Amino acid sequence: MKLEVTGFSAGYKKPIVSNVSFTLRSKTLTALLGPNGCGKTTLIKGLCHLIPSSGSCMLLPDNGHATYNLMQLSSRKLAQRISYIPQKSSLCASMPVLDAVLMGFQPFLPLLSRTGKSHRAAALSALETVGMQDFAAHDFCTLSEGQKQLCILARTLVQNTDILFLDEPDSALDYPNRNKILNILQNIVYDNNKVGLLILHDPCTALNHCNQLLLMKEGRLVGSVYPGQDSESVLSKALSRLYGPVQVFRQHNQFFLYPLQQ
Repeated sequence: MKLEVTGFSAGYKKPIVSNVSFTLRSKTLTALLGPNGCGKTTLIKGLCHLIPSSGSCMLLPDNGHATYNLMQLSSRKLAQRISYIPQKSSLCASMPVLDAVLMGFQPFLPLLSRTGKSHRAAALSALETVGMQDFAAHDFCTLSEGQKQLCILARTLVQNTDILFLDEPDSALDYPNRNKILNILQNIVYDNNKVGLLILHDPCTALNHCNQLLLMKEGRLVGSVYPGQDSESVLSKALSRLYGPVQVFRQHNQFFLYPLQQ
């Protein structure tokens, strides 16, 4: 399965993201990197129909099923294909954490239907996966921002969509939970044949957790690299286009990056 985005533009009164094209493949976790204000969040919001956008976004299954142009789907149908985690959750209603996770099933339920025992079991399992099973009965509003982020990820897990779009999913997490969540995302994408795209600000995190890096600057894609395939020289040259002169090196199976004097 792959997602082919072609000639895609997005913005409000005028396009912030202009005429970008790229391909995302299943079993691949892709990071979108770039300086603040370059259009990363705008791109993902456009793909999710949250802001005005144009272009083609084709989901091409590899099992003989029908091809979808995601730009033509209704909001409900799109929610059955894409799970989206924003920078900060808009959920502010007072409710148990378990109920917040159960909301992930809404796009799949018939009108006026309620979740049942199987849904609750799946939600509890998702909370256990992210380490929040002891908070199932807690009020969502009383959680820290990091804990809320973990619960929103659990909600994403129960949706079980083909595509995951995540806007800085690690932003409110401490170091251990950041690595835990990124490892969970890697496993979900690979083991379940999903397409994953996430916005990250730390290039080292992207190098160590993602299979593909899309490089964005001033509303356009300026390149893509593959940490598991490309040489340190290629990675250094590509990332220098975003951050100024930098050197990428690998030691003990981990990538590191440091700035060079200009």
